[in-house]
Amino acid sequence: MRKNILVAGVTLIALALLFGVSYPTGLLFSIPISVLNIILGLVTRTPPGLEIQPESANIRLVIDRGVVRASIYQLVFLKSKLILKRLSSVMVTVILAFVLAVVGLEVLGIVGALMGGITGFSLQEFLTQRMRNKIGSEIQLTSVGESDIEIEYDDLAEVRLVKSRLYLITHSNSLSASFPRGYSGKIRPMLANIFGSKFTDEESVRAAEAAEKENEKSQHPRGDRGKLPRR
Repeated sequence: MRKNILVAGVTLIALALLFGVSYPTGLLFSIPISVLNIILGLVTRTPPGLEIQPESANIRLVIDRGVVRASIYQLVFLKSKLILKRLSSVMVTVILAFVLAVVGLEVLGIVGALMGGITGFSLQEFLTQRMRNKIGSEIQLTSVGESDIEIEYDDLAEVRLVKSRLYLITHSNSLSASFPRGYSGKIRPMLANIFGSKFTDEESVRAAEAAEKENEKSQHPRGDRGKLPRR
């Protein structure tokens, strides 16, 4: 059960009934879409979150959700490579919500657009979790499908974690994945362990910049600045 979707459905029903008093025809749209959100909230499972060192000799870390170019992926860190398993495409994450919002706007104005957009999000979460359940086995997690992305660790020049975004930089290309809030602090030690010297984060970058500034100050003391050499 997904509580946030369920709460959204109950809120939408209350909103539908409130506006239905002055606009009864709108109930033909608002009630079904509110009930759909409640059903989706009941049948959609809570995502597993992070799986650090799962019970597998080959899998080291699994991140249940990462957004790459408006598509949602499940990130599977193996011993020698990273596989991004696509859970939903931009068609689901953006276009579906946009279409439902436009339909709602035509029927109930701004309120209908809000209902349509929320329903698009609920459908996205349902379809994403359904795909996540489908590829839950180890065999499917470690295989690479047509819509998946595979990155060998040897091809990476740098792996950088900045706030809630992971940058994967190769010698010829780069890719970034954003995570839900709170994930970065939990995955930082594991990423450092997996990638070693290739891994950097905000703290290490700041420390390097501070050390560089201190080094510059020691090489160029204030008293020597602006002085011309004597002949």
